[in-house]
Amino acid sequence: MNILMYGIYIISMMLFVLGSVYFSRKAIKKFKLNRWVIAFTSPLILIIPSVFFKDINPIIWSILIAIFIGFCILFFEINNNISENRGIKETMDYRKTR
Repeated sequence: MNILMYGIYIISMMLFVLGSVYFSRKAIKKFKLNRWVIAFTSPLILIIPSVFFKDINPIIWSILIAIFIGFCILFFEINNNISENRGIKETMDYRKTR
């Protein structure tokens, strides 16, 4: 039974990551997103609630972590898209960001 729970957990995490990648690619095509704004604000999703509230419900904390992971995947997908379209040198130039 314990192995089954680990299997369900692994499959659900894989589906979450693949869903985040799918959402990221759709969002990149539809909106012009600045990758550095996403990079610097995504940790604030976890920091601000932990500063203001002592006891956070584990379900809410899990939702915040999932949002944080989604934003991290979005940041790396934007970097991947820029490096595929413009090259590695353009990826490192912070002035020419989306």
